[in-house]
Amino acid sequence: MRALGAIGLALPATRMDDRFVTALVHSLAEPIIEAGSALVTRIVSDTAAEEHLYRHWSVVGGIDGVVLLDARRDDPRVALLGSLGFPLAAVVDAALEPGFPAVVVDFDAALTVLRTFLATRPARPAVYVSGPGDSAIRSLESGTVPDGVAPIAVVHAESPAQSLDAVEAAVASGPVTLVFDSDVWAAAALGAVRAGGLRVPEDVAIVSATNSALCQSTTPSITAIDRRGDAIGAQLGRRMLEAVAGDRATWEPAPEPFIAIGETA
Repeated sequence: MRALGAIGLALPATRMDDRFVTALVHSLAEPIIEAGSALVTRIVSDTAAEEHLYRHWSVVGGIDGVVLLDARRDDPRVALLGSLGFPLAAVVDAALEPGFPAVVVDFDAALTVLRTFLATRPARPAVYVSGPGDSAIRSLESGTVPDGVAPIAVVHAESPAQSLDAVEAAVASGPVTLVFDSDVWAAAALGAVRAGGLRVPEDVAIVSATNSALCQSTTPSITAIDRRGDAIGAQLGRRMLEAVAGDRATWEPAPEPFIAIGETA
Protein backbone atom coordinates (compact mmCIF):
# COMPACT_ATOMS: atom_id res chain seq x y z
CA MET A 1 0.00 0.00 0.00
CA ARG A 2 1.44 3.37 -1.00
CA ALA A 3 1.92 6.11 1.56
CA LEU A 4 -0.87 8.64 1.91
CA GLY A 5 -0.08 11.85 0.04
CA ALA A 6 -0.88 15.36 1.17
CA ILE A 7 -4.31 16.95 1.43
CA GLY A 8 -4.77 20.28 -0.33
CA LEU A 9 -6.71 23.32 0.85
CA ALA A 10 -7.14 26.62 -1.02
CA LEU A 11 -7.75 29.53 1.36
CA PRO A 12 -9.49 32.63 -0.03
CA ALA A 13 -7.49 35.74 0.77
CA THR A 14 -10.66 37.36 2.12
CA ARG A 15 -10.93 34.74 4.87
CA MET A 16 -7.40 34.98 6.23
CA ASP A 17 -8.40 37.15 9.21
CA ASP A 18 -11.46 35.04 10.06
CA ARG A 19 -10.80 33.40 13.46
CA PHE A 20 -13.46 30.78 12.70
CA VAL A 21 -11.50 29.70 9.63
CA THR A 22 -8.24 29.78 11.58
CA ALA A 23 -9.65 27.45 14.24
CA LEU A 24 -11.16 25.17 11.59
CA VAL A 25 -7.92 24.83 9.64
CA HIS A 26 -5.88 24.14 12.77
CA SER A 27 -8.21 21.31 13.79
CA LEU A 28 -8.51 20.06 10.22
CA ALA A 29 -4.78 19.40 10.16
CA GLU A 30 -4.72 17.26 13.31
CA PRO A 31 -6.39 14.03 12.06
CA ILE A 32 -4.60 14.39 8.72
CA ILE A 33 -1.19 14.61 10.40
CA GLU A 34 -2.05 11.75 12.77
CA ALA A 35 -2.77 9.62 9.69
CA GLY A 36 0.76 10.26 8.42
CA SER A 37 -0.20 12.82 5.82
CA ALA A 38 0.19 16.59 5.60
CA LEU A 39 -2.09 19.55 4.96
CA VAL A 40 -0.89 21.79 2.14
CA THR A 41 -2.52 25.23 2.14
CA ARG A 42 -2.34 27.91 -0.53
CA ILE A 43 -3.88 31.39 -0.48
CA VAL A 44 -5.91 32.23 -3.59
CA SER A 45 -7.21 35.61 -4.71
CA ASP A 46 -10.33 34.45 -6.56
CA THR A 47 -12.14 31.47 -8.07
CA ALA A 48 -10.01 31.49 -11.22
CA ALA A 49 -6.82 31.29 -9.15
CA GLU A 50 -8.32 28.48 -7.11
CA GLU A 51 -9.23 26.43 -10.18
CA HIS A 52 -5.75 27.02 -11.62
CA LEU A 53 -4.26 25.70 -8.37
CA TYR A 54 -6.28 22.47 -8.61
CA ARG A 55 -5.15 21.91 -12.18
CA HIS A 56 -1.56 22.53 -11.11
CA TRP A 57 -1.86 19.98 -8.30
CA SER A 58 -3.23 17.41 -10.74
CA VAL A 59 -0.16 17.86 -12.95
CA VAL A 60 2.60 17.91 -10.34
CA GLY A 61 1.07 15.17 -8.14
CA GLY A 62 1.50 14.61 -4.41
CA ILE A 63 -2.02 15.75 -3.47
CA ASP A 64 -4.41 12.90 -2.73
CA GLY A 65 -7.53 14.90 -1.87
CA VAL A 66 -8.88 18.44 -1.63
CA VAL A 67 -10.88 20.18 1.08
CA LEU A 68 -13.43 22.87 0.22
CA LEU A 69 -14.37 25.23 3.03
CA ASP A 70 -17.58 26.46 1.47
CA ALA A 71 -19.14 24.33 -1.25
CA ARG A 72 -22.19 25.95 -2.83
CA ARG A 73 -25.15 24.66 -4.83
CA ASP A 74 -24.00 23.52 -8.29
CA ASP A 75 -20.46 24.48 -7.30
CA PRO A 76 -18.25 24.19 -10.42
CA ARG A 77 -15.26 23.33 -8.23
CA VAL A 78 -16.90 20.02 -7.27
CA ALA A 79 -17.20 18.99 -10.92
CA LEU A 80 -13.67 20.19 -11.65
CA LEU A 81 -12.13 18.21 -8.80
CA GLY A 82 -14.04 15.13 -9.92
CA SER A 83 -12.76 15.52 -13.47
CA LEU A 84 -9.21 15.82 -12.13
CA GLY A 85 -9.62 12.66 -10.06
CA PHE A 86 -9.44 14.31 -6.63
CA PRO A 87 -11.53 12.96 -3.75
CA LEU A 88 -13.00 15.88 -1.83
CA ALA A 89 -14.63 16.75 1.46
CA ALA A 90 -16.36 20.03 2.12
CA VAL A 91 -18.25 22.28 4.47
CA VAL A 92 -21.73 22.85 3.04
CA ASP A 93 -24.81 24.75 4.09
CA ALA A 94 -27.68 22.82 5.65
CA ALA A 95 -29.92 23.87 2.75
CA LEU A 96 -27.92 21.61 0.41
CA GLU A 97 -27.96 17.84 0.03
CA PRO A 98 -24.33 16.96 -0.67
CA GLY A 99 -23.53 14.00 -2.86
CA PHE A 100 -19.97 13.92 -1.53
CA PRO A 101 -18.29 13.68 1.89
CA ALA A 102 -19.18 16.79 3.86
CA VAL A 103 -19.81 18.46 7.19
CA VAL A 104 -23.21 20.14 7.00
CA VAL A 105 -23.41 23.47 8.83
CA ASP A 106 -26.64 25.29 9.59
CA PHE A 107 -25.40 28.83 9.10
CA ASP A 108 -28.80 30.17 10.21
CA ALA A 109 -28.22 28.61 13.64
CA ALA A 110 -25.74 31.33 14.62
CA LEU A 111 -28.39 33.98 13.99
CA THR A 112 -30.97 31.99 15.97
CA VAL A 113 -28.54 31.66 18.87
CA LEU A 114 -27.82 35.39 18.76
CA ARG A 115 -31.50 36.38 18.70
CA THR A 116 -32.33 33.97 21.52
CA PHE A 117 -29.51 35.42 23.61
CA LEU A 118 -30.48 39.05 22.95
CA ALA A 119 -34.06 38.26 23.98
CA THR A 120 -32.75 37.52 27.48
CA ARG A 121 -31.02 40.90 27.72
CA PRO A 122 -32.47 44.40 28.23
CA ALA A 123 -34.49 45.49 25.21
CA ARG A 124 -32.50 47.88 23.03
CA PRO A 125 -31.68 48.36 19.35
CA ALA A 126 -29.07 45.99 17.90
CA VAL A 127 -26.63 46.80 15.10
CA TYR A 128 -24.58 44.19 13.26
CA VAL A 129 -21.29 45.55 11.87
CA SER A 130 -20.39 43.30 8.94
CA GLY A 131 -16.85 43.28 7.58
CA PRO A 132 -15.63 42.66 4.02
CA GLY A 133 -16.08 39.20 2.56
CA ASP A 134 -18.55 36.62 3.81
CA SER A 135 -20.60 37.68 6.80
CA ALA A 136 -20.32 35.43 9.84
CA ILE A 137 -24.14 35.38 9.94
CA ARG A 138 -25.11 35.07 6.31
CA SER A 139 -28.90 35.11 6.60
CA LEU A 140 -29.17 38.32 8.61
CA GLU A 141 -30.23 40.50 5.68
CA SER A 142 -31.84 37.87 3.45
CA GLY A 143 -33.89 36.07 6.11
CA THR A 144 -37.26 37.12 7.49
CA VAL A 145 -37.58 38.43 11.03
CA PRO A 146 -39.83 36.21 13.18
CA ASP A 147 -42.90 37.78 14.78
CA GLY A 148 -42.14 39.37 18.12
CA VAL A 149 -38.40 39.44 17.46
CA ALA A 150 -36.61 42.79 17.32
CA PRO A 151 -34.84 43.38 14.00
CA ILE A 152 -31.06 43.70 13.85
CA ALA A 153 -29.82 46.52 11.64
CA VAL A 154 -26.84 45.75 9.40
CA VAL A 155 -24.01 48.18 8.72
CA HIS A 156 -21.28 47.23 6.23
CA ALA A 157 -17.72 48.35 6.95
CA GLU A 158 -14.71 47.84 4.73
CA SER A 159 -12.04 48.82 7.24
CA PRO A 160 -11.41 49.19 10.99
CA ALA A 161 -11.87 52.95 10.63
CA GLN A 162 -15.30 52.48 9.02
CA SER A 163 -16.16 50.03 11.78
CA LEU A 164 -15.43 52.66 14.43
CA ASP A 165 -17.46 55.21 12.44
CA ALA A 166 -20.37 52.78 12.62
CA VAL A 167 -19.87 52.47 16.37
CA GLU A 168 -19.93 56.25 16.81
CA ALA A 169 -23.15 56.56 14.81
CA ALA A 170 -24.85 53.69 16.66
CA VAL A 171 -24.09 54.88 20.20
CA ALA A 172 -25.26 58.42 19.44
CA SER A 173 -28.90 57.32 19.65
CA GLY A 174 -28.67 55.82 23.14
CA PRO A 175 -28.17 52.33 24.60
CA VAL A 176 -27.41 49.79 21.88
CA THR A 177 -26.07 46.29 21.31
CA LEU A 178 -23.24 46.08 18.80
CA VAL A 179 -22.43 42.77 17.10
CA PHE A 180 -19.26 42.40 15.03
CA ASP A 181 -18.15 39.87 12.42
CA SER A 182 -14.59 40.38 13.64
CA ASP A 183 -13.29 39.78 17.14
CA VAL A 184 -10.58 42.38 16.43
CA TRP A 185 -13.20 44.99 15.56
CA ALA A 186 -15.20 44.04 18.65
CA ALA A 187 -12.12 44.60 20.81
CA ALA A 188 -11.42 47.93 19.11
CA ALA A 189 -15.02 49.01 19.70
CA LEU A 190 -14.74 48.03 23.36
CA GLY A 191 -11.72 50.29 23.76
CA ALA A 192 -13.36 53.16 21.88
CA VAL A 193 -16.64 53.22 23.79
CA ARG A 194 -14.91 52.95 27.15
CA ALA A 195 -12.52 55.74 26.19
CA GLY A 196 -15.59 57.81 25.36
CA GLY A 197 -16.91 57.39 28.89
CA LEU A 198 -19.68 54.91 28.08
CA ARG A 199 -20.38 51.93 30.30
CA VAL A 200 -20.18 48.36 29.01
CA PRO A 201 -22.63 46.65 28.93
CA GLU A 202 -25.02 49.18 30.53
CA ASP A 203 -24.76 51.77 27.74
CA VAL A 204 -23.23 49.65 25.00
CA ALA A 205 -23.34 45.86 24.88
CA ILE A 206 -20.80 44.18 22.58
CA VAL A 207 -20.95 40.73 21.00
CA SER A 208 -18.40 39.15 18.66
CA ALA A 209 -19.68 36.73 16.03
CA THR A 210 -16.35 34.92 16.34
CA ASN A 211 -15.14 33.50 19.64
CA SER A 212 -11.38 33.61 20.18
CA ALA A 213 -8.61 33.94 22.71
CA LEU A 214 -8.78 37.69 22.10
CA CYS A 215 -12.40 37.79 23.26
CA GLN A 216 -11.47 35.90 26.41
CA SER A 217 -8.41 38.04 27.20
CA THR A 218 -9.85 41.55 26.93
CA THR A 219 -10.93 43.41 30.05
CA PRO A 220 -13.85 43.05 30.31
CA SER A 221 -14.07 39.78 28.37
CA ILE A 222 -16.16 39.90 25.19
CA THR A 223 -19.33 37.86 24.84
CA ALA A 224 -19.10 35.86 21.61
CA ILE A 225 -20.81 33.33 19.40
CA ASP A 226 -18.79 30.14 19.30
CA ARG A 227 -19.45 28.70 15.84
CA ARG A 228 -17.56 25.49 16.70
CA GLY A 229 -14.69 25.93 14.24
CA ASP A 230 -12.48 23.48 16.17
CA ALA A 231 -15.06 20.70 16.13
CA ILE A 232 -16.03 21.29 12.49
CA GLY A 233 -12.37 21.20 11.43
CA ALA A 234 -11.81 17.84 13.15
CA GLN A 235 -14.95 16.43 11.52
CA LEU A 236 -13.85 17.70 8.13
CA GLY A 237 -10.41 16.12 8.51
CA ARG A 238 -11.96 12.73 9.24
CA ARG A 239 -14.35 13.06 6.31
CA MET A 240 -11.40 13.88 4.03
CA LEU A 241 -9.41 10.83 5.12
CA GLU A 242 -12.44 8.61 4.59
CA ALA A 243 -12.99 10.14 1.13
CA VAL A 244 -9.39 9.30 0.17
CA ALA A 245 -10.00 5.76 1.42
CA GLY A 246 -12.96 5.38 -0.93
CA ASP A 247 -16.02 6.94 0.77
CA ARG A 248 -17.59 9.29 -1.76
CA ALA A 249 -20.90 10.17 -0.13
CA THR A 250 -20.98 10.24 3.69
CA TRP A 251 -21.88 13.51 5.37
CA GLU A 252 -22.51 14.48 8.98
CA PRO A 253 -24.06 17.47 10.73
CA ALA A 254 -21.86 20.02 12.48
CA PRO A 255 -22.42 20.72 16.19
CA GLU A 256 -24.65 23.65 17.11
CA PRO A 257 -23.11 27.05 17.89
CA PHE A 258 -23.48 28.55 21.36
CA ILE A 259 -22.93 31.82 23.20
CA ALA A 260 -19.68 32.06 25.14
CA ILE A 261 -20.79 34.38 27.91
CA GLY A 262 -18.37 37.21 28.63
CA GLU A 263 -18.77 40.49 30.46
CA THR A 264 -19.76 42.78 27.58
CA ALA A 265 -23.35 41.61 27.09
